[in-house]
Amino acid sequence: IAQHKPLIMQTIRDWYNGYFIGRFRGKYNPWSVSSFIESLCLLLNQSDADPCVEEIVKSAARPYWVTTGTTGLIEAQIDKHGPQFIRLAKRLLRNYEVAKLTKNSSQHLRESSHVPLISTRLNLISMEQFSEPGLLTLCLFAGYLTRRHSTSVCIPNHEVYQVWLALFARAVMGTEMADNSTNYERGALLSELWQGKTDILCSLAISSHGVLSNHNKFLEKDYANHFANTILAVSRFGMLSHPQQQLVRLAHVVPIRENHSGLGKCDYIMLLYSTDNQPNQLGVVIEFKLITKDKRRDCKYHMERAQEAIKQIADRDYNTCLIGCLERIDIGVAIGNNVAYAIPKLYRRKTVDKPWGEVKSLVKRRR
Repeated sequence: IAQHKPLIMQTIRDWYNGYFIGRFRGKYNPWSVSSFIESLCLLLNQSDADPCVEEIVKSAARPYWVTTGTTGLIEAQIDKHGPQFIRLAKRLLRNYEVAKLTKNSSQHLRESSHVPLISTRLNLISMEQFSEPGLLTLCLFAGYLTRRHSTSVCIPNHEVYQVWLALFARAVMGTEMADNSTNYERGALLSELWQGKTDILCSLAISSHGVLSNHNKFLEKDYANHFANTILAVSRFGMLSHPQQQLVRLAHVVPIRENHSGLGKCDYIMLLYSTDNQPNQLGVVIEFKLITKDKRRDCKYHMERAQEAIKQIADRDYNTCLIGCLERIDIGVAIGNNVAYAIPKLYRRKTVDKPWGEVKSLVKRRR
Protein backbone atom coordinates (compact mmCIF):
# COMPACT_ATOMS: atom_id res chain seq x y z
CA ILE A 1 0.00 0.00 0.00
CA ALA A 2 2.82 2.41 0.88
CA GLN A 3 4.25 2.12 -2.64
CA HIS A 4 0.93 3.21 -4.16
CA LYS A 5 -0.03 5.81 -1.57
CA PRO A 6 -0.57 8.69 -4.08
CA LEU A 7 -3.00 6.59 -6.14
CA ILE A 8 -4.89 5.40 -3.07
CA MET A 9 -5.14 8.89 -1.56
CA GLN A 10 -6.35 10.37 -4.85
CA THR A 11 -8.99 7.65 -5.12
CA ILE A 12 -10.18 8.38 -1.58
CA ARG A 13 -10.34 12.11 -2.35
CA ASP A 14 -12.33 11.58 -5.55
CA TRP A 15 -14.78 9.09 -4.10
CA TYR A 16 -15.31 10.09 -0.46
CA ASN A 17 -14.13 13.68 0.06
CA GLY A 18 -15.93 16.79 -1.13
CA TYR A 19 -18.08 17.93 1.78
CA PHE A 20 -17.59 21.60 2.58
CA ILE A 21 -17.18 23.13 6.04
CA GLY A 22 -17.55 26.83 5.37
CA ARG A 23 -15.16 27.46 2.46
CA PHE A 24 -12.96 24.48 3.31
CA ARG A 25 -13.50 21.37 1.21
CA GLY A 26 -11.96 18.65 3.33
CA LYS A 27 -14.64 16.68 5.12
CA TYR A 28 -14.46 12.98 4.24
CA ASN A 29 -17.10 10.33 4.79
CA PRO A 30 -15.49 8.23 7.56
CA TRP A 31 -17.69 5.16 7.03
CA SER A 32 -16.84 4.99 3.33
CA VAL A 33 -13.12 5.63 3.85
CA SER A 34 -12.78 2.88 6.48
CA SER A 35 -14.87 0.49 4.35
CA PHE A 36 -12.71 1.25 1.30
CA ILE A 37 -9.48 0.54 3.22
CA GLU A 38 -10.94 -2.67 4.63
CA SER A 39 -11.99 -3.85 1.15
CA LEU A 40 -8.62 -2.84 -0.31
CA CYS A 41 -6.71 -4.84 2.29
CA LEU A 42 -8.98 -7.84 1.81
CA LEU A 43 -8.55 -7.78 -1.98
CA LEU A 44 -4.78 -7.41 -1.67
CA ASN A 45 -4.59 -10.38 0.69
CA GLN A 46 -6.61 -12.49 -1.72
CA SER A 47 -4.56 -11.48 -4.78
CA ASP A 48 -1.55 -13.15 -6.38
CA ALA A 49 2.04 -12.61 -5.40
CA ASP A 50 2.41 -9.83 -7.99
CA PRO A 51 -0.98 -8.07 -7.98
CA CYS A 52 -2.07 -5.20 -10.22
CA VAL A 53 -2.64 -2.65 -7.50
CA GLU A 54 -4.28 -0.15 -9.85
CA GLU A 55 -7.04 -2.63 -10.73
CA ILE A 56 -7.49 -3.64 -7.10
CA VAL A 57 -7.84 0.00 -6.02
CA LYS A 58 -10.37 0.52 -8.80
CA SER A 59 -12.36 -2.53 -7.62
CA ALA A 60 -12.32 -1.39 -4.00
CA ALA A 61 -13.60 2.10 -4.89
CA ARG A 62 -17.37 1.79 -4.82
CA PRO A 63 -20.32 3.18 -2.87
CA TYR A 64 -20.38 2.14 0.79
CA TRP A 65 -22.19 4.70 2.93
CA VAL A 66 -25.00 5.28 0.43
CA THR A 67 -25.87 1.56 0.50
CA THR A 68 -26.58 1.66 4.25
CA GLY A 69 -29.84 3.56 3.75
CA THR A 70 -32.56 4.17 1.19
CA THR A 71 -33.55 7.01 -1.07
CA GLY A 72 -37.25 6.39 -0.57
CA LEU A 73 -38.28 10.03 -0.13
CA ILE A 74 -36.39 11.07 -3.26
CA GLU A 75 -37.86 8.16 -5.24
CA ALA A 76 -41.32 9.26 -4.12
CA GLN A 77 -40.61 12.67 -5.66
CA ILE A 78 -39.61 10.93 -8.90
CA ASP A 79 -42.89 9.02 -8.96
CA LYS A 80 -44.92 12.17 -8.34
CA HIS A 81 -42.91 14.80 -10.22
CA GLY A 82 -40.72 13.01 -12.78
CA PRO A 83 -40.16 15.83 -15.34
CA GLN A 84 -39.25 18.38 -12.66
CA PHE A 85 -36.86 15.96 -10.99
CA ILE A 86 -35.20 15.14 -14.33
CA ARG A 87 -34.47 18.83 -14.97
CA LEU A 88 -33.00 19.25 -11.49
CA ALA A 89 -30.89 16.07 -11.65
CA LYS A 90 -29.53 17.02 -15.10
CA ARG A 91 -28.28 20.33 -13.73
CA LEU A 92 -26.63 18.77 -10.70
CA LEU A 93 -24.99 15.98 -12.72
CA ARG A 94 -23.79 18.36 -15.41
CA ASN A 95 -22.29 20.74 -12.84
CA TYR A 96 -20.38 17.90 -11.20
CA GLU A 97 -19.14 16.58 -14.56
CA VAL A 98 -18.04 20.04 -15.72
CA ALA A 99 -16.12 20.50 -12.47
CA LYS A 100 -14.38 17.16 -13.01
CA LEU A 101 -13.53 17.90 -16.66
CA THR A 102 -12.22 21.42 -15.94
CA LYS A 103 -10.35 20.32 -12.84
CA ASN A 104 -6.96 21.99 -12.51
CA SER A 105 -5.66 21.24 -9.04
CA SER A 106 -8.22 22.98 -6.81
CA GLN A 107 -8.67 26.03 -9.05
CA HIS A 108 -12.14 25.00 -10.19
CA LEU A 109 -13.22 24.96 -6.54
CA ARG A 110 -11.96 28.49 -5.90
CA GLU A 111 -13.32 29.89 -9.16
CA SER A 112 -16.73 28.27 -9.39
CA SER A 113 -18.41 31.03 -11.41
CA HIS A 114 -17.99 28.98 -14.59
CA VAL A 115 -19.83 26.05 -12.97
CA PRO A 116 -23.40 27.21 -12.23
CA LEU A 117 -24.74 25.75 -9.01
CA ILE A 118 -28.25 25.34 -7.67
CA SER A 119 -29.55 27.90 -5.16
CA THR A 120 -31.44 26.61 -2.17
CA ARG A 121 -33.12 27.79 1.00
CA LEU A 122 -34.71 26.05 3.97
CA ASN A 123 -38.11 24.80 2.88
CA LEU A 124 -40.38 21.90 3.71
CA ILE A 125 -40.78 19.19 1.10
CA SER A 126 -44.25 18.54 -0.28
CA MET A 127 -45.32 15.24 -1.82
CA GLU A 128 -48.24 16.79 -3.70
CA GLN A 129 -46.44 19.79 -5.17
CA PHE A 130 -42.85 19.74 -6.38
CA SER A 131 -40.56 22.04 -4.41
CA GLU A 132 -37.01 22.33 -5.70
CA PRO A 133 -35.74 24.15 -2.59
CA GLY A 134 -37.46 21.56 -0.42
CA LEU A 135 -35.92 18.60 -2.24
CA LEU A 136 -32.49 20.23 -2.25
CA THR A 137 -32.76 20.89 1.48
CA LEU A 138 -33.74 17.28 2.11
CA CYS A 139 -30.77 16.01 0.05
CA LEU A 140 -28.43 18.49 1.75
CA PHE A 141 -29.24 17.32 5.28
CA ALA A 142 -29.27 13.66 4.16
CA GLY A 143 -25.70 13.97 2.81
CA TYR A 144 -26.56 13.64 -0.89
CA LEU A 145 -25.48 17.25 -1.50
CA THR A 146 -23.04 19.63 0.16
CA ARG A 147 -23.32 23.38 0.60
CA ARG A 148 -20.85 25.11 -1.73
CA HIS A 149 -21.74 28.66 -0.69
CA SER A 150 -24.38 30.01 1.67
CA THR A 151 -26.99 29.83 -1.10
CA SER A 152 -25.79 27.00 -3.32
CA VAL A 153 -25.26 23.25 -3.22
CA CYS A 154 -23.50 20.62 -5.33
CA ILE A 155 -22.76 16.90 -5.53
CA PRO A 156 -19.81 16.30 -3.15
CA ASN A 157 -17.99 13.29 -4.60
CA HIS A 158 -18.08 10.29 -6.92
CA GLU A 159 -19.83 8.04 -4.41
CA VAL A 160 -22.84 10.36 -4.20
CA TYR A 161 -22.61 11.03 -7.95
CA GLN A 162 -23.41 7.33 -8.46
CA VAL A 163 -26.62 7.79 -6.45
CA TRP A 164 -27.76 10.78 -8.51
CA LEU A 165 -26.88 8.92 -11.68
CA ALA A 166 -29.05 5.97 -10.66
CA LEU A 167 -31.93 8.26 -9.64
CA PHE A 168 -31.72 10.16 -12.94
CA ALA A 169 -31.80 6.90 -14.92
CA ARG A 170 -34.78 5.69 -12.86
CA ALA A 171 -36.69 8.91 -13.56
CA VAL A 172 -35.96 8.77 -17.28
CA MET A 173 -36.31 5.06 -18.07
CA GLY A 174 -38.16 3.52 -15.16
CA THR A 175 -36.71 1.19 -12.55
CA GLU A 176 -36.44 -1.99 -14.63
CA MET A 177 -34.72 -0.50 -17.67
CA ALA A 178 -32.43 1.63 -15.50
CA ASP A 179 -31.27 -1.51 -13.66
CA ASN A 180 -30.78 -3.36 -16.94
CA SER A 181 -28.68 -0.52 -18.38
CA THR A 182 -26.02 -1.07 -15.73
CA ASN A 183 -25.66 -4.70 -16.88
CA TYR A 184 -24.79 -3.90 -20.50
CA GLU A 185 -21.15 -4.16 -21.52
CA ARG A 186 -19.18 -0.99 -22.10
CA GLY A 187 -19.93 0.41 -25.55
CA ALA A 188 -22.89 -1.97 -26.08
CA LEU A 189 -25.09 0.61 -27.82
CA LEU A 190 -22.21 2.09 -29.81
CA SER A 191 -21.08 -1.34 -31.04
CA GLU A 192 -24.61 -2.16 -32.13
CA LEU A 193 -24.91 1.09 -34.08
CA TRP A 194 -21.63 0.33 -35.88
CA GLN A 195 -23.26 -2.86 -37.16
CA GLY A 196 -26.40 -1.09 -38.33
CA LYS A 197 -28.55 -2.69 -35.63
CA THR A 198 -31.12 -0.85 -33.52
CA ASP A 199 -32.45 -3.41 -31.01
CA ILE A 200 -31.02 -1.67 -27.93
CA LEU A 201 -31.88 1.76 -29.35
CA CYS A 202 -35.56 0.77 -29.77
CA SER A 203 -35.63 -0.74 -26.26
CA LEU A 204 -34.31 2.54 -24.87
CA ALA A 205 -36.79 4.53 -26.96
CA ILE A 206 -39.69 2.47 -25.65
CA SER A 207 -38.49 2.79 -22.06
CA SER A 208 -38.02 6.54 -22.44
CA HIS A 209 -41.50 7.31 -23.71
CA GLY A 210 -42.98 4.56 -21.56
CA VAL A 211 -42.34 6.85 -18.62
CA LEU A 212 -44.60 9.36 -20.31
CA SER A 213 -48.32 8.73 -20.20
CA ASN A 214 -49.33 7.61 -23.68
CA HIS A 215 -51.64 10.17 -25.21
CA ASN A 216 -51.91 11.43 -28.76
CA LYS A 217 -51.18 14.95 -27.53
CA PHE A 218 -47.42 14.23 -27.61
CA LEU A 219 -45.45 15.41 -30.63
CA GLU A 220 -42.16 14.30 -32.12
CA LYS A 221 -40.35 16.91 -30.04
CA ASP A 222 -41.75 15.43 -26.80
CA TYR A 223 -40.40 11.99 -27.63
CA ALA A 224 -37.13 13.53 -28.86
CA ASN A 225 -36.75 15.43 -25.57
CA HIS A 226 -37.31 12.35 -23.47
CA PHE A 227 -35.15 10.19 -25.72
CA ALA A 228 -32.36 12.76 -25.33
CA ASN A 229 -32.55 12.33 -21.55
CA THR A 230 -32.40 8.56 -22.01
CA ILE A 231 -29.27 8.82 -24.17
CA LEU A 232 -27.65 11.05 -21.56
CA ALA A 233 -28.47 8.50 -18.86
CA VAL A 234 -27.09 5.44 -20.66
CA SER A 235 -24.03 7.35 -21.88
CA ARG A 236 -23.14 7.93 -18.23
CA PHE A 237 -23.18 4.14 -17.79
CA GLY A 238 -20.68 3.80 -20.65
CA MET A 239 -23.04 2.34 -23.26
CA LEU A 240 -21.84 4.90 -25.84
CA SER A 241 -18.18 4.84 -24.83
CA HIS A 242 -15.68 3.14 -27.10
CA PRO A 243 -15.03 -0.42 -25.83
CA GLN A 244 -11.29 0.31 -25.73
CA GLN A 245 -11.73 3.43 -23.61
CA GLN A 246 -11.20 2.95 -19.87
CA LEU A 247 -13.09 6.07 -18.90
CA VAL A 248 -16.59 7.27 -19.73
CA ARG A 249 -15.89 10.41 -21.72
CA LEU A 250 -19.12 12.39 -21.63
CA ALA A 251 -17.78 15.14 -23.87
CA HIS A 252 -17.91 12.71 -26.78
CA VAL A 253 -21.31 11.14 -26.24
CA VAL A 254 -23.69 14.00 -25.50
CA PRO A 255 -25.78 15.57 -28.29
CA ILE A 256 -24.26 18.48 -30.15
CA ARG A 257 -27.71 19.80 -30.96
CA GLU A 258 -31.33 19.05 -30.25
CA ASN A 259 -33.46 20.81 -32.87
CA HIS A 260 -37.04 19.75 -32.89
CA SER A 261 -39.87 19.68 -35.37
CA GLY A 262 -41.10 23.03 -36.53
CA LEU A 263 -37.60 24.46 -36.92
CA GLY A 264 -36.84 22.74 -40.23
CA LYS A 265 -34.10 20.72 -38.56
CA CYS A 266 -33.83 17.18 -37.32
CA ASP A 267 -34.83 15.97 -33.88
CA TYR A 268 -31.49 14.69 -32.60
CA ILE A 269 -27.81 14.77 -33.57
CA MET A 270 -24.80 13.50 -31.63
CA LEU A 271 -21.09 12.91 -32.15
CA LEU A 272 -19.56 9.62 -30.99
CA TYR A 273 -16.39 7.56 -31.32
CA SER A 274 -15.67 6.18 -34.76
CA THR A 275 -14.76 2.54 -35.23
CA ASP A 276 -11.11 3.67 -35.42
CA ASN A 277 -11.41 4.94 -31.81
CA GLN A 278 -11.41 8.57 -32.92
CA PRO A 279 -13.67 10.94 -30.96
CA ASN A 280 -16.26 13.05 -32.74
CA GLN A 281 -15.82 11.28 -36.10
CA LEU A 282 -19.06 9.27 -36.04
CA GLY A 283 -22.17 11.38 -36.51
CA VAL A 284 -25.62 10.03 -35.67
CA VAL A 285 -28.69 11.79 -37.05
CA ILE A 286 -32.10 10.73 -35.71
CA GLU A 287 -35.53 11.81 -36.93
CA PHE A 288 -38.73 10.78 -35.14
CA LYS A 289 -42.16 10.17 -36.65
CA LEU A 290 -45.26 9.56 -34.59
CA ILE A 291 -47.23 6.33 -34.44
CA THR A 292 -50.83 7.21 -33.66
CA LYS A 293 -52.89 5.13 -31.27
CA ASP A 294 -55.07 3.60 -34.00
CA LYS A 295 -51.95 2.42 -35.87
CA ARG A 296 -50.25 0.81 -32.89
CA ARG A 297 -50.44 -2.73 -34.34
CA ASP A 298 -49.92 -1.81 -37.99
CA CYS A 299 -46.35 -3.01 -38.68
CA LYS A 300 -46.44 -1.85 -42.30
CA TYR A 301 -47.38 1.64 -41.16
CA HIS A 302 -44.50 1.63 -38.66
CA MET A 303 -42.04 0.80 -41.43
CA GLU A 304 -43.48 3.48 -43.70
CA ARG A 305 -43.15 6.12 -40.98
CA ALA A 306 -39.54 5.13 -40.29
CA GLN A 307 -38.77 5.26 -44.02
CA GLU A 308 -40.38 8.67 -44.19
CA ALA A 309 -38.04 9.86 -41.43
CA ILE A 310 -35.00 8.46 -43.25
CA LYS A 311 -36.05 10.18 -46.48
CA GLN A 312 -36.50 13.47 -44.64
CA ILE A 313 -32.94 13.29 -43.28
CA ALA A 314 -31.58 12.86 -46.81
CA ASP A 315 -33.86 15.39 -48.53
CA ARG A 316 -33.12 18.16 -46.03
CA ASP A 317 -29.36 17.50 -45.76
CA TYR A 318 -29.39 17.21 -41.98
CA ASN A 319 -25.87 15.74 -42.11
CA THR A 320 -24.27 19.02 -43.19
CA CYS A 321 -23.55 19.95 -39.58
CA LEU A 322 -21.42 16.80 -39.04
CA ILE A 323 -18.19 18.68 -39.61
CA GLY A 324 -15.12 16.45 -39.41
CA CYS A 325 -17.05 13.18 -39.38
CA LEU A 326 -15.86 10.28 -41.52
CA GLU A 327 -18.62 7.87 -40.48
CA ARG A 328 -22.33 8.57 -40.28
CA ILE A 329 -25.54 6.81 -39.29
CA ASP A 330 -28.98 8.11 -40.24
CA ILE A 331 -31.79 6.61 -38.16
CA GLY A 332 -35.49 7.02 -38.83
CA VAL A 333 -37.58 6.12 -35.79
CA ALA A 334 -41.31 5.58 -35.76
CA ILE A 335 -42.40 6.00 -32.15
CA GLY A 336 -45.54 6.27 -30.04
CA ASN A 337 -47.90 4.33 -27.82
CA ASN A 338 -45.20 1.99 -26.45
CA VAL A 339 -43.99 1.07 -29.95
CA ALA A 340 -40.68 1.92 -31.60
CA TYR A 341 -39.48 0.87 -35.06
CA ALA A 342 -36.15 2.07 -36.46
CA ILE A 343 -34.43 1.96 -39.84
CA PRO A 344 -30.69 2.79 -39.95
CA LYS A 345 -28.52 3.74 -42.91
CA LEU A 346 -24.73 3.71 -42.60
CA TYR A 347 -22.29 5.88 -44.54
CA ARG A 348 -18.54 6.38 -44.76
CA ARG A 349 -16.17 8.71 -46.60
CA LYS A 350 -12.38 8.67 -46.87
CA THR A 351 -11.84 12.37 -46.19
CA VAL A 352 -14.11 15.23 -45.14
CA ASP A 353 -14.16 16.67 -48.67
CA LYS A 354 -15.24 13.37 -50.29
CA PRO A 355 -18.89 12.36 -50.86
CA TRP A 356 -20.61 9.89 -48.55
CA GLY A 357 -20.90 6.27 -49.66
CA GLU A 358 -23.47 3.91 -48.16
CA VAL A 359 -22.10 0.76 -46.45
CA LYS A 360 -23.69 -2.23 -44.75
CA SER A 361 -21.50 -2.10 -41.65
CA LEU A 362 -18.86 0.16 -40.16
CA VAL A 363 -17.17 -2.60 -38.14
CA LYS A 364 -15.12 -4.02 -41.04
CA ARG A 365 -12.75 -1.07 -40.87
CA ARG A 366 -11.99 -1.46 -37.18
CA ARG A 367 -8.36 -1.96 -36.22
